[in-house]
Amino acid sequence: MKKNPKTLKLILFSIAGIALLIFPLLAKNSYQVHILNLVGIYMMLSLGLNIAMGYAGQMNLAMGALWAVGAYTAGLLNQRLGLSLWLTLPCAIVAGGLVGGFVGLPALKVRAHYLSIVTIGLNEVINIILVNETKLTGGVDGISKIAKPALFGFKINTEQRYYYLILIAVIATFLISRQILSGRVGRNFRAIRDDYKTAPAMGVNAGFYKLLAFIISGCFAGAAGALYAHLNAYISPDIFEHKTTLFIMTLTMVGGLGNLNGSLIGSFILPVLQEYLRAIQDWQYVVYGLAIMVVVLFVPGGLMQVFTLLKPYVTMLTSRFNKLKSGTTVGEDSNVS
Repeated sequence: MKKNPKTLKLILFSIAGIALLIFPLLAKNSYQVHILNLVGIYMMLSLGLNIAMGYAGQMNLAMGALWAVGAYTAGLLNQRLGLSLWLTLPCAIVAGGLVGGFVGLPALKVRAHYLSIVTIGLNEVINIILVNETKLTGGVDGISKIAKPALFGFKINTEQRYYYLILIAVIATFLISRQILSGRVGRNFRAIRDDYKTAPAMGVNAGFYKLLAFIISGCFAGAAGALYAHLNAYISPDIFEHKTTLFIMTLTMVGGLGNLNGSLIGSFILPVLQEYLRAIQDWQYVVYGLAIMVVVLFVPGGLMQVFTLLKPYVTMLTSRFNKLKSGTTVGEDSNVS
């Protein structure tokens, strides 16, 4: 008896959902939960980068800086004004979106590798401001003692409790991304990515949608920054250096540009792999660079492309297994009779 593909997907999603819900209860220690919390934050960053780079075709190499804007906005509002996460989070989203729009302004004049160079420069400018504006940002010492959130008196002050907050944020970010890309905005993003010269002739306001892609990236990065600041309780400029942007770009490309599921897969695999690469310290960034080269040269679609290529073979093997199983059953039935 063949199973309905929709039923099979529902079963797999249910199993994945249950696994996600019970993970903090099964984890051996808080550090394992902390890694999954970071994975969730990277997923949000990757989804934002994927919208700008994978769907709209805009090279945004300032994601580390946009993440920093969200984190510092939340940290400063908490330290200076005593605001909780529930107020710093929307402020960080707005700040990230505004700075994202500013970072995207060069996209109106330049594109491709020229845009990459400009966004790298803007990333460094923001990092320099964080280091040198000591009265505002705390300089290299950063900001510490950022308060953990609470909801109706229930303190979210452990890794396990914070896990569920980040899980909700990731699900919301993914659903928002799908909603954005499934409509007119998504179609216009793809039109600009596929042929930026023809898109205006089709009635697409290319400049507006380029900026919008950067703004959405900035909003997602701002939200991730606020969650990270309250999770870690400490932020400093070195956390958001350009190597952070390289890492975010690597996990997005390895997962698959232009595919939201790829962002989730890449953001899960690489941070976990990073834990095993700590032994080689700075050489891990060489590994990331090589990973980008391999993806660009051989599998531009990342792991999602690999899964697509393997799907016919998996289907063929499954079909043969079902036929073999069916044939065995018939033989057994005839022997019994």
